[in-house]
Amino acid sequence: KKAVGKLRDLYCFESIETVVRDLRGTAGAVRMLLRLAGEFHDRYQEAKQEKNLVDFGDLEHYALEVLLEETDEGERTPSAAADELSRQFEEILVDEYQDSNDVQEALIHAISRERFGTPNVFMVGDVKQSIYKFRLARPELFLKKYESYPREDGLYQTIELHQNFRSRDSVLSGINEVFYQIMTKGLGGILYTEDAALHPGAVFEPTEEMVGGKLELHMVNTGGGLLKQLEADPADDYTAREMEAKLIAARMKELINPETGLKVWDKKEKRYRTACYGDMVILLRSLSGFAEDFVNILMNEGIPAYAERRTGYFTAIEVETVLCFLSIIDNPMQDIPLAAVLKSPIVGATDEELARLMAVFKRTAKKGQDRGIYGAWMYYLENCPEDEREGELYGKLAAFSDELAEYRRIAGYLSIHELLYIIYENTGYYDYIAAMPAGEARQANLDMLVEKASAYEKTSYSGLFHFIRYIENLKKYDTDFGEAALAGDENTVRILSIHKSKGLEFPVVFLAGMGKKFNKQDLYGKILIDPDLGIATDYLDLELRVKTPTLKKNVLRRRLELEALGEELRVLYVAMTRAKETLIMTGTDRYLDKKLERFSDIKRTAGQIPFTILSTADSFLDWLLMSLSGKLSESALLSDAGVETGLMTVRSYSVADLVGVEIEHQAEKKLSKEELLNFDCARIYDEAYAAGISAAFAYRYPHTADIGLHTKLSVSELKKQGQLIDDEESTFLPTIPAFLLEESGKKDQGGGAFRGTAYHRALELLNFPGMKTISDVEMALDTFRREKYMDEVSLSLLDAGILWNFLSSPLGRRMSAAQAKGLLYKEQQFVIGIPAREMEVCSSDELVLIQGIIDAYMEEEDGLVLIDYKTDHVVRGRESLLTERYGIQLEYYKRALEQMTGKKVTEKIIYSLTLQEEIVLE
Repeated sequence: KKAVGKLRDLYCFESIETVVRDLRGTAGAVRMLLRLAGEFHDRYQEAKQEKNLVDFGDLEHYALEVLLEETDEGERTPSAAADELSRQFEEILVDEYQDSNDVQEALIHAISRERFGTPNVFMVGDVKQSIYKFRLARPELFLKKYESYPREDGLYQTIELHQNFRSRDSVLSGINEVFYQIMTKGLGGILYTEDAALHPGAVFEPTEEMVGGKLELHMVNTGGGLLKQLEADPADDYTAREMEAKLIAARMKELINPETGLKVWDKKEKRYRTACYGDMVILLRSLSGFAEDFVNILMNEGIPAYAERRTGYFTAIEVETVLCFLSIIDNPMQDIPLAAVLKSPIVGATDEELARLMAVFKRTAKKGQDRGIYGAWMYYLENCPEDEREGELYGKLAAFSDELAEYRRIAGYLSIHELLYIIYENTGYYDYIAAMPAGEARQANLDMLVEKASAYEKTSYSGLFHFIRYIENLKKYDTDFGEAALAGDENTVRILSIHKSKGLEFPVVFLAGMGKKFNKQDLYGKILIDPDLGIATDYLDLELRVKTPTLKKNVLRRRLELEALGEELRVLYVAMTRAKETLIMTGTDRYLDKKLERFSDIKRTAGQIPFTILSTADSFLDWLLMSLSGKLSESALLSDAGVETGLMTVRSYSVADLVGVEIEHQAEKKLSKEELLNFDCARIYDEAYAAGISAAFAYRYPHTADIGLHTKLSVSELKKQGQLIDDEESTFLPTIPAFLLEESGKKDQGGGAFRGTAYHRALELLNFPGMKTISDVEMALDTFRREKYMDEVSLSLLDAGILWNFLSSPLGRRMSAAQAKGLLYKEQQFVIGIPAREMEVCSSDELVLIQGIIDAYMEEEDGLVLIDYKTDHVVRGRESLLTERYGIQLEYYKRALEQMTGKKVTEKIIYSLTLQEEIVLE
């Protein structure tokens, strides 16, 4: 009766005349909408064509334009190009055919040989797994062929693939029992029969241990005002999601128990072993809202968890703490970041200590002094009474004041990623978070921050100030990186959306959030669109100023609602079929007791639940409860064992039970903390254990010197690390700011580095013996321009006179003679290994690889001559600066050259292009 009444309200709410009038009244608005959509499409296409861009939709439709042509009757038929392509493909294989759309179907049809009487398209799919309606998937295409193709051999044939090679029989039997009842032709698009059901095909090694098991359903009744009635503190912060996550965490710990836990088959080790966290996955219909709570709860329970989502990175406590640290290095007069760092383990100030700090400051506040926490901090250090200077607070604040000053100093010249490494190492925070629950995941987040900082520095921006503003803007515009993935970590619980899990398999699946209501937001839009029925909207009477629904909109709404329900049913099917060993489902519902009563006795037709009841479901949990109709007793559900329903174990929990367990857990933690704080460290409880601990703490890693050793360095990096010392950087070619160059009417001629690179490139390309006059040099440079060996900017930095002076110098003539004999070698790359001890890096014999490029060397009778060109701006009379600056560098070059050639280097020469003279090194 209710179903018929609903039909009457939806479709027979007005007279026929009124219905027709209202429908016609929407025509003008719909036509305008179509015109605007067409105009938008045309303008958008023009904008893309101007930039020579195409998107994926364009590629599909351009392909259709090539493969289909319009006939005189207005029909679209395969073109000559399509005929030619169809002859090239012997077979066309389509996977996941249930997710195809009309465009893809048209493309496949155009290049197939079906029109020539020899169909050659092979399609594989499962309409029960069609979950991409939002991508315009048309499962109807699959169903049409599934229902029309015969099962016998012929040109067209349906071949049923019954077996499932993923899951245990116990999992498949439970899934079948549920879907035999709830998946119907009217709702899921296919009748779940013996043919459509899952039949076990996977072979598992026999064992006497406890493996597999029935499906499990765990429910929490959050209704009845129980949350509000509970006045205990732990209940204040509790939400339904957090309770569900606690429930999952407890079950996970049971599964990994070495004695009573679940045994899973390990393909790599070819044996059964106890399940670990890496075998488990939590599947959610949507990660939004759930993922963050689940990750936090699991991590606090000591279970490493990772959610594959694009949010949560900036709210991770370890990332927030380090970002706050960077903020106060940039500007310590920021109360919130400073308070965060002071309270963090980096400083370790307590709430009481900070309160005392502020109280002292406010009592003695003076006009004009620094405000906020920073002002209080500085005031306390300067005016702290003598008797308090030995106290913990003063010690913490004084030590951190010195540390912060040092960080602010080095931040002026260090890159951000280098600064982060120093913060991690010096504060010990990186090691501290490793000891927290899910420490590896937290360390991965901090590693990711270093990666992001390093990537940021490759842009045109640099410096701590700009990086902090960059992060602030990311937060402001809700741009998040998503938490770092633990590559290769096999012992982390993953949290995935059901759509992301499609095609994957997991030993243990927790299907969570079963009580979450279906999202029906699309059904209440102002405009509803259906590929078959078209567009529908409300009728707006401008004279009476009223808006009324139209018959067409109600029809479309109901159709879209049923299609959405069918999609949700298929999503549930995909989620439940991911499990290999066991499937555990969890959900919360505030009306659980009423639903248990409502679904207590459902009459089935041929074993299936009637469509009128199935279509009233608001959540996955509703369908599960419907399938369990007649098998559940509310009193039995609340028992420790729950209810055994044949192929499923069902249990319900009250809020009071869960919060009671949490209070007990918190009390145990508090007692443990008190016990540890009052532990008598001087007393030895176990002699052997004490000896082991002492030995562990006394152990010193024998290769400590190698830890910070760079295994490979370039010569320029050696210089950067301070091994090649530059005492007088100011004597380098000065860089003139761009605005001064503009004011003086000069063009930017490039910095010293660009100028040096240009001269090195020219000297590499020049044929020394062929340069008889300065004109020859000028002609050679013109050739480099013409042949595109060098660009205009580089050539503009060169002076042909300087090059000629070098070539006509005694060294230049020696090099010309050597090149004429084939004994001159330019731009020679090298990599050599030198013991760290010899480099005076540390007392280790480990080899450090040094790489570099030798400008030139030539072979003479008595040995090799090493030449290095320099363009540094050096004042005449200060030639020794070049010797000091590059002496060690040329020593490495000499060592590399002798190691590569087996010949002795007899001379090391620096040629200064600025001074236009050679300097021989001892």
